[in-house]
Amino acid sequence: MPDFTWISLLQRISPEAIDMLEKRYRILRQIRLLQPVGRRMLADVLQSTERVIRREVDFLREQQLIDYNRAGMYVTPDGDQMLEEFHPFWKEIGGIGFLEREMAKRLQIRRVVIVPGNADESEWVKDDLARHAAIELMGLLTDDSIVAVTGGTTMAGVANHLHPLSGIRGVKVVPARGALGEEVDIQANTIAARMARELNASYRLLHIPDVMEEEVRRNVKRDPTISDVLDLIENARILMHGIGEAEEMSRRRGLKEEIIHILKERNAVSEVFGYYFNRIGELVYRMSTMGMQMENVEKLDTVLAVAGGKSKAEAILSYIQQRHNYVLVTDEAAMRELLVDGVKLDEERLR
Repeated sequence: MPDFTWISLLQRISPEAIDMLEKRYRILRQIRLLQPVGRRMLADVLQSTERVIRREVDFLREQQLIDYNRAGMYVTPDGDQMLEEFHPFWKEIGGIGFLEREMAKRLQIRRVVIVPGNADESEWVKDDLARHAAIELMGLLTDDSIVAVTGGTTMAGVANHLHPLSGIRGVKVVPARGALGEEVDIQANTIAARMARELNASYRLLHIPDVMEEEVRRNVKRDPTISDVLDLIENARILMHGIGEAEEMSRRRGLKEEIIHILKERNAVSEVFGYYFNRIGELVYRMSTMGMQMENVEKLDTVLAVAGGKSKAEAILSYIQQRHNYVLVTDEAAMRELLVDGVKLDEERLR
């Protein structure tokens, strides 16, 4: 936790120093997000001039925080370390640290992690979201941890930022559910295998459809191989998933029109591994899925939910309130929009 007294004193006695710190941090951070990157593109992204950018990157290179080659500028190992060490101070200076604590309190969840920007508008913010989610996951792992993970583009991005952890053994990664019926690259099985490889962990896969009839489900569960994987999922201590918008997810799953009509009729707003919730967090529909069940979620040590973008604010608010074992990794645009939605929702409840 940063020294708030130090930050407060610096803001009072030398506000221009704070401005300079923030400017250079933003430039360094943006170079890492875009690397390798040229000055012109960096200036465009930061809405600055090439002259200003040239002056600042020259300083950062003198400090050996960045370097460049023919492809463009990139952050050095010293620069990476500087970014990580300075990040908590930057969050306090920019007010993001306060927003994290305030939103965790309002939502009544364990913790909120916010990255700057809007994932709706920037692939770089999406990648930063995935990177921070990966950091959170690696920080939770202990010997013999079982991690269940859902599918989707967000989870696929998280896998890109994982790496082996020294001194931690016996980690297993399993899909939280069967196949989603979409692109292979973003199915839970594929992502579980990728995450396990990056972590140097083991994995087990669930080779069954995501949705099936009840009688078929009973028969399938008798298969010892499938039953073993379902037991691992049930005994997971960490779950990692995204939060989807109900309408988009119903289309992605290829649900029948009559089910889509039911979801609309019941005002479904959010979706999490086959469960649909309305605006005030009530469960309005559940699919007959194999794998992680909502009744098991409360028993987990920690659940990591990853969702960003202003457009996701309503879905996040719909699902995550009062889930006390949750850590939410999101972005600034979603949280600021969620503040507005939260006030509206409180007013609706009072009517």
